[in-house]
Amino acid sequence: MPALNHQLNQFMIDADGRYLSSEELRPLETYVENYEKRLEAYQALSQHSQELVLGALKKFARVHPEIIKRSGKRCQYDMAQVLRYIALCILLDDEFMFREKMMFWLDTMLRAHHKQEACCKAYQHLKEVVQDSLPGKVSEQVNPYIDIIFESMQPYT
Repeated sequence: MPALNHQLNQFMIDADGRYLSSEELRPLETYVENYEKRLEAYQALSQHSQELVLGALKKFARVHPEIIKRSGKRCQYDMAQVLRYIALCILLDDEFMFREKMMFWLDTMLRAHHKQEACCKAYQHLKEVVQDSLPGKVSEQVNPYIDIIFESMQPYT
């Protein structure tokens, strides 16, 4: 796994044999300046991911008890994996990694099993639980990643 996010890594590759310009260094400065905020979100997700997932699935079970009976453990595992990747991508400040690694897997799996609609509802509950359970500055960092999930679940046209 890379130590820097995709954008910074690409700047390093592009600068091979030369120094980075001030403009190219700006994202690195922002990356370092926002580290504490990202670390706080990572730690909150790390400490509370289990209860966030269970809270979302509990809400989901009220509407779709048959899905929870049939696939509850798998849903729990998958949502925990997604939250783990969200936490890591927040820490690295790397939306590209989330889209390329997590969303490729999640989108493929959900489309293969025709579970986009139900899963979208489950992630809506996760978004609600995140907003209700975590500090605002943490949920603000998590929500864009959950929105990427919603974006991915839209039907192809």
